[in-house]
Amino acid sequence: MFFKKEIEATPNTSSEVILAEDLPHSEEIGEVIQSVPTLPEEQNRRHAGNLVVGEGVCLRGSFNVPNKTTITGLIEGSLTTTELLVGKEGRVQGEVNCQLADIAGNVENGLQVHIALTIRASAVITGNIFYQEITIEKGAKISGQLARL
Repeated sequence: MFFKKEIEATPNTSSEVILAEDLPHSEEIGEVIQSVPTLPEEQNRRHAGNLVVGEGVCLRGSFNVPNKTTITGLIEGSLTTTELLVGKEGRVQGEVNCQLADIAGNVENGLQVHIALTIRASAVITGNIFYQEITIEKGAKISGQLARL
């Protein structure tokens, strides 16, 4: 059986294959695991229920995110979340339903924001937009109907 082991090097990181018998014994592994820093339970709870879609990542499907969604990649499909942040490189292709939204990237096919929507100068939104409160920066591109909830 082979395992991949990361070797610390100067600026670049390299890998080598090692045999299972060359791995540390179970008590040594336990010491290493115990020494790994962990987030306090309160911080873990604060980050629970969040979704981050990084640059170069594409997710397809229907998503229900209980807390915050941050997108610098691509979501294809419907998204329901409490708070939505779409970065300049972020794209959402599908229906979006949220409480708060701050859009700097692209949103296509509809946006429903129940509390406050901020559309940044770099944003491109196509489709119908429903909002309670809205702020639009000069330079934002919107194609579709705007309607207050």
